[in-house]
Amino acid sequence: MNKKFLLSLMILTAFICSGSSQVFAAPAVPKINAQTEVKVDTNNNEYTEAEIIKRVSLKNKFQKSPEAQIQSFIKKYNHYSEKNNFAKLKEMYCEDFINNDGFDKETLFKMMEMASGAYKNTKYSTEIEKIKITGKYAMVKARETASAETDNLTEKINDTGIVNSQTDYVDHLVKEGNKWKIQATEILSEEVSMKYGEAKNMNVEIISPACVPAGSEYEVSISANTPDGSFALGSIVNERIVFPQEQNKDIFRAIKNEKLARVLTANKDGKNEYTTISIALTRAEVEPPQVNINMTGMAFSMKRINVIPFSIKQCCSEKKGSCCSIKKDSCCAEKCK
Repeated sequence: MNKKFLLSLMILTAFICSGSSQVFAAPAVPKINAQTEVKVDTNNNEYTEAEIIKRVSLKNKFQKSPEAQIQSFIKKYNHYSEKNNFAKLKEMYCEDFINNDGFDKETLFKMMEMASGAYKNTKYSTEIEKIKITGKYAMVKARETASAETDNLTEKINDTGIVNSQTDYVDHLVKEGNKWKIQATEILSEEVSMKYGEAKNMNVEIISPACVPAGSEYEVSISANTPDGSFALGSIVNERIVFPQEQNKDIFRAIKNEKLARVLTANKDGKNEYTTISIALTRAEVEPPQVNINMTGMAFSMKRINVIPFSIKQCCSEKKGSCCSIKKDSCCAEKCK
């Protein structure tokens, strides 16, 4: 759902400046002796036997199955998201909501509201892969795709940007009263891009692992079909998914043969990361005796790397000082000796 899209957009913007397993029983029909007329007083209204049967029958006919309720829930969520109706969206979350980046409900909506004003013509689509229901709990595995346009022109190119994202996630729902609410979210994979100018026609692919152990090295490479006559520069960095967002800096390098690679080191505190790439397209204009270099396009892309935290065994294989500074809660001094 759109929380993933808006969160990654906020971070990307900062960088630039979620089948049933339950057997359902039909509601019990009141047992009525067909030979007797029964009247029931409910809120001062009297109902005959025939009326009771009719009302129960209508209720059964129009009552949605839990799967249908969840599908309707997701449609409403996307509708409220496109309208930036945060008041209604907040009602769809549990108060103790948490996601696998450690963001609670308050932080989640703070980030969503910060990101929403910078984009227009936002569209969401959710493809449900699986719904599994166990009593009052449900798990929804789905893929969200989203698109938008930046609201303002970029100064360097005088163009608005196009934004696209794709997220695979699992939402864990719980039924509170007669309403489903989101209790937790696991984001499995996520990729978002923002392109300006000539870069809008580029195909940019980030090749990286889906998850890595904390503190380990991993290689990230990019493949980009740069336009003819353009000279491309690129950078690759990794950033922890935290709020407020941190920014790592990297120098731009020439993209040779449409490829660029870099070895990165995952953070040691177990925070999930984004691999963030930046590409600048330039063209030379020769006006003897001068040569002018003009920027004609920009592309920014992020891809999620889920970081597996240190285990006690991994942690205690480190030296005492660094070990205990990395994971104080699971490494005691004795194990770090």
